[in-house]
Amino acid sequence: MLNWNYLTLRQKVGGTLGVVLCLLVILMLFRYTTPDKTPPIGVPLVILGWLLHPAIFTYGKQKVTWRGAPLLVKIVWAAAITALLVSVTAGVGRMLG
Repeated sequence: MLNWNYLTLRQKVGGTLGVVLCLLVILMLFRYTTPDKTPPIGVPLVILGWLLHPAIFTYGKQKVTWRGAPLLVKIVWAAAITALLVSVTAGVGRMLG
């Protein structure tokens, strides 16, 4: 999605719907998760970062990699990894406590 100028109309619509869906899922998770639990937003953030990566909608041998990702995608992926770690740690803490 970050290579917006080079996308076809179908790719733009599909990518935009995917980003909106991910954001809606994240908002719903925050809204409907009980206060004593951590909202599981790690996976939607990973999907959002994946959709923002320029290599998603390109043809050929270009791969989705950390090295080829723009800074925004790296920040979203780092937030996703942090959210996953916090969620797992909170779940283990609840199991042991």
